[in-house]
Amino acid sequence: MDALERFRLEFKGWVLAYNRIKEFEASPDEVLARLEQRIPKATLRQIGVAFINGWLVNEADHNRCYFVKESDRSGPGGGQWTLEPAAGGLINPCWELHVQLADYGRLRTVAERKGLTTRLEDNLMDITVYSGNDLLLYVENKTESASARRLIQKMREYGKIGFELNDPDVGNDELKKSKYLARPGAFPKYFAVSAIDFEQIFLVEYIGLKNRFLLHEKEWALTEPLLNSSPDGTPMPRSVIDPFVLEFERLAKDKIWISHGSGKTSYNFYVPCKRGDAIFLGVYEDGRVWSHITPLGKDTADRLASALSTSDITLDTSKDWHFWRKNGQMVNLYNENPIEIANLVTNALFPEMKHLSNKYDN
Repeated sequence: MDALERFRLEFKGWVLAYNRIKEFEASPDEVLARLEQRIPKATLRQIGVAFINGWLVNEADHNRCYFVKESDRSGPGGGQWTLEPAAGGLINPCWELHVQLADYGRLRTVAERKGLTTRLEDNLMDITVYSGNDLLLYVENKTESASARRLIQKMREYGKIGFELNDPDVGNDELKKSKYLARPGAFPKYFAVSAIDFEQIFLVEYIGLKNRFLLHEKEWALTEPLLNSSPDGTPMPRSVIDPFVLEFERLAKDKIWISHGSGKTSYNFYVPCKRGDAIFLGVYEDGRVWSHITPLGKDTADRLASALSTSDITLDTSKDWHFWRKNGQMVNLYNENPIEIANLVTNALFPEMKHLSNKYDN
């Protein structure tokens, strides 16, 4: 079986699984035909290569087997859904994901030979490539070239004027991606934006204070930053927090916004309140979680505490701030199921979305 046929086999399996789980009746051949009208076969072949090489797998959970993840991402969750509901009871491919998976396959093919480390959805960045501890390349994926060009233009503007890492970025994708460049532990040497029939590589120059940067265009292919690099030291450990953050962002959609924290906090979660957006949840890189009770209000805080209690997690809503606890100890997300916890929090905070969780949760 060649790489394109392997991809087609996986894709039809995703559609059949989605039909079973969501009670749809989509034709795998029809959905595949629409995909191939929009996404070049050479792009889809790269995804097949990643499956043949064992770099990509489908999630093992019977109810999530149309989610794709890296084979070396341990534990439940952390995958990306491949299909989404469309009008009239139809389903669509997740178009951008297919560009992302193909680029991952291209980059990892080179990275494997060079001893570099390639990752999907790493600290909310679409694709990263590490040379030892150093972030060599960050790739942001889009579907259409027009969206890619708009992103580049606005990111260049943010890079010139600067910004704060805690600036609200809900609904502002360009600011969010700019912050990914300048967050602690990031500062990639190269940044790339890739879409269907479009890719542009930049050398990133970081200048002065206030998180300012310049993007210098390079007339290179996407893999070229890897060709002149070699591994230097042990790769950065993968964040075990990522599956929880990805799952929560998927479920809550535009109801919340997430920023990279400072100091020990890895991520801060914001929710709209009467006095403006407020942090209601913080996650440390070591897996500890705290909640800010006051912005939630008593009813919501009580719902959250009740939901968490079903997983034996205690949240003291009589306090202003409180670390989640379990069996007398601080909760460590490394030991929890990120899918279960993200669902509990989302349903508690936004009960109006609860009826959507079974059929339209993606």
